[in-house]
Amino acid sequence: MLPRLWLCADLSHPAFGPGGPWVEHLAHAQRLAPVTLWLRPTATTPARQLLEFARVAKGALSDVSVLLVGDRVDVALAAGAHGVHLPERALEVGDVRALASGVGRSLCVSAAVHDLEGVSRRLGADALVASPFEPVAGKGPALGERGLRALRERAPGAFLVALGGLLDESSCARALAAGADAVALRRLWLDAPLPEALAAVVTAR
Repeated sequence: MLPRLWLCADLSHPAFGPGGPWVEHLAHAQRLAPVTLWLRPTATTPARQLLEFARVAKGALSDVSVLLVGDRVDVALAAGAHGVHLPERALEVGDVRALASGVGRSLCVSAAVHDLEGVSRRLGADALVASPFEPVAGKGPALGERGLRALRERAPGAFLVALGGLLDESSCARALAAGADAVALRRLWLDAPLPEALAAVVTAR
């Protein structure tokens, strides 16, 4: 099973600028719990730069943590990452598995979903990242607890990850209670070291 504590490494965040503290924040989070680190590139992140980040991240992760590279199957394979995360308009899950198999590799595949139709399309993924759980500017209607429960019912056996607007222990607890197996955090670990109490909420299940 994948770690329940997911860290969204949004490369547009200042923590990934020169001298940024993301590696230190990652080390702190791993002292609290195993993590799934998802490298999320921007639309303009060069493949070479993404590969550099992926290699640094791979070296910084413990044996019980997992590295996913956003969108770029080629970079995930080159970096020796555990898997790839597929945005909504990315390759199909089967295509990713075929690409990896063609070079003698197997990749964990997570996929973004926003509604029931998306869940049905991505049921072959190892994890479904459902967003936004809470309201997030520019990200469409929030799923909330009712919406997340509906996705859970559509995919009862899937590893379901809640993303979006999770800014405190309360919102994370609500997502988990609504059926999420894990939560994906962005600002809560990039803006400052991850609060110990929040990690405890996520890993208590």
